[in-house]
Formats: sequence, structure tokens, C-alpha cells
Amino acid sequence: MPENTSNISLFEDRPFFERALRLGVQQGVVDQAKIAAIEADAPKGMVQIAEAFGSKYLRPEIETARKRIVNLVSLYLFETANGDLEVAAKLIRDNSFLSLSRGGSGLIKALFAMPEYALLGREEKGRVEDFLEYWSRKENQIDYQKALAQRKANMLEIEAGLWFGQQLELEREDLREQDADAESVIRTAMLLRLAGKANGSLLNQVEFAGLLDAIRAKGIKLKKTTNGKAGEIPEKYRAIAERIQKEVAERDLPRIQDLEISLDKLVYELKDRYYLRDYEVEDTSEYDALVSKEWTKLTKGKTDIDALLTLFLCLAADMPPKTSLTEAGAKKLVKKLRDEGFNPDAAAEFIKMAAPHEKQESLLADWEEFVEEANNYLMDDWDSNYTGAMRFLRENCYIEKAKK
Repeated sequence: MPENTSNISLFEDRPFFERALRLGVQQGVVDQAKIAAIEADAPKGMVQIAEAFGSKYLRPEIETARKRIVNLVSLYLFETANGDLEVAAKLIRDNSFLSLSRGGSGLIKALFAMPEYALLGREEKGRVEDFLEYWSRKENQIDYQKALAQRKANMLEIEAGLWFGQQLELEREDLREQDADAESVIRTAMLLRLAGKANGSLLNQVEFAGLLDAIRAKGIKLKKTTNGKAGEIPEKYRAIAERIQKEVAERDLPRIQDLEISLDKLVYELKDRYYLRDYEVEDTSEYDALVSKEWTKLTKGKTDIDALLTLFLCLAADMPPKTSLTEAGAKKLVKKLRDEGFNPDAAAEFIKMAAPHEKQESLLADWEEFVEEANNYLMDDWDSNYTGAMRFLRENCYIEKAKK
């Protein structure tokens, strides 16, 4: 602290503490005894801070600690006085310098305790010491206020997410255990409300696809439902609900109502934005039947890889698509491949065109692996009796055993 207190804070861009102190001295609020007390307390606090974040024996660490303690005091004064220098000067008068520093540290710890993201689960946090190390370097209180406003908004959104989750018949603990995103839960509830299903329960992926199909097929009229007696939303959550409902109307509904987009692609595109029960449906023929009629028609609801590889092989051989082959039919297929050639791209194109999006990547990988081996066994002209080819097909496809 400079000896000549009249020189304190020569520039208005100096820390808030220095500006408040200068004003306090000028107005006689802060006397020389308080200045002396600050000059005695400040070095103690600086040493404590330097030791907490580095070393109290290194001059650069002490210099950094000086900036930290001023930042902490400035933060506390600014927030407590709401930016009023006169009120801040009185706080300096009535409190010790170290208590003001601890007050700033307490504000940062409280910020740390608030949610960084609007997640309904148990947010993983780092160490509070690392958070303090970062924020005690901040000289601009506006950064703190922005972070505080965002985290308060997250807290309210989490509350809203839990409330809407309750409307969707979900237990709070289940939402927390599944690390649900609050906005996705609210968005799901708002889509149901927009579709006239205010009392609907949470959807699984099959039901979600059905809802989207119903909206586009029946031309459901979508209306604002954030107020009114039916399923009334608490006042404190309405702004959040209206924001998300507006986003659904502007971003998602045009996609839902665009009949050029296949239902399968639509579900694949939108499902990550909504909170769905029983998310994985890798082997659900009911879902396949709903979103991809061509796929279901040819697979006949079969989902096991042997049946699907059999179907793909038929397509690659330009034969009628089947999910199973007799031994005679299999030999006929191998002969056709050797006579006319193998076209694995035909099957790959069918997968890309008709298979549910969720399955396409894994199916293409399975088919590619199959083709690599198939070329060795099915196209081997030396295997004139089809012995190796049939053994390969029995191991990888669905070949019906000959009836005795």
C-alpha cells in the first residue's frame, strides 16, 4: 500500500477495491487507522495465498498473490455493494481486509458449487482449489457476473427439467442416474404438448417415431401450450418452456413436416435432441417396420446377421432377395456368381437406401468383412464341387438343411 494515500487509484480502470478506498479516504469514511490495518493485514493474506497456489518464498508468487487478494476483495465489494463505491467504502471501514478477501473467496466457492451445465445428473467437477486459482486471477467482475447469471439459469433449467420429468412420469432419481440433459427433457414434453398430448408419458424410440409420423401424416395443428388451465406450467418455468417451444417450432417442425425426409432419417436426426426412454432399439423389428417399409418387406422382420448376410448376398448375385437358402439354392447362387460376377455394391447401396440409419454403419462393416472372405471361397474355381463355398456359407449365412 503506498505511503501517500492521496495517490491511491490515479486511474479509474484500477481495481474496484482501490477506487472504493480512494473515495472512502476522500470522503473521510476510511481513516488512517483503517489504512494502517489494511497495510498490516495485506502481507499476511498475500503470503497465505502464495502458499496455497505456489510458494511463499518466490517473489513472482508473492506479486501474483498481491493481485489475487486485491481481485478477491474487489469482487466481494463489487457484488455486496452492487457496484456502489460509497457503499463499498463503508464496507472497507467496517470489515477487516482479510475478511473481505475471504468474502471474495466465498463467492467464488459458491459459484463453483453451482451447475456449469443444465444436467439433471451428478455433474463431475474438478477441484475447488483449481477453480479458485483461475477465478482469483480475474480482474473484471463482469466475467464473474456473466458466469453467475449462466449458472443461476442452469439451476432454474434443472428445476424446470425435473418438473417436466415428473409430468412425463419419470422419477427424479432415475433422471439423475441417467445424467439427463434438462433441455432435452423439456423439449420432449413441449413436443408432446404441441401435438396435443399434454398428459403424455415419456417416449421410447418406437413411440417417438410414431409421434413424428402422426404429426406429419395427420397434419396435427400445433399450438402454443405454455399457459392455460390444462397442464399449466408454473410461472417461473414459462420463459424456459416458451423459449424451447419456439425453438421446436422454428427448427424441428419444418423438418418433421417435410415429407421429402424419410421417417427413419428424421428420427435419426432428431432423437439426440429429445430425451427418450429405452434409447437403444438395435434389434426392434417394430421400429424397423415403422421407419423403413422397404427394409421390413425384404428382411421380413429378421434381425440376425446370418439372415441379413444371406439377403445381401442374393442382392449381390442379382437373385431374388431371400433371408434363407436351400442347399440347392446356395449352390445355384455360387455358380451364378462365378459365371456372371460378384456385385457387392448392390447390397451396399440397398443398406444405405433402406436400412435404418442406426444400423447402417455396423451392417456395412459386416458386409465388407463378409465380402472380403467371400471372394476367397465363393469365387474359387478350383473348388469345383462347391465344398469350400458351402462350408463358408453354412458358417456365415442361413442355409436350410436338406430334409431327409
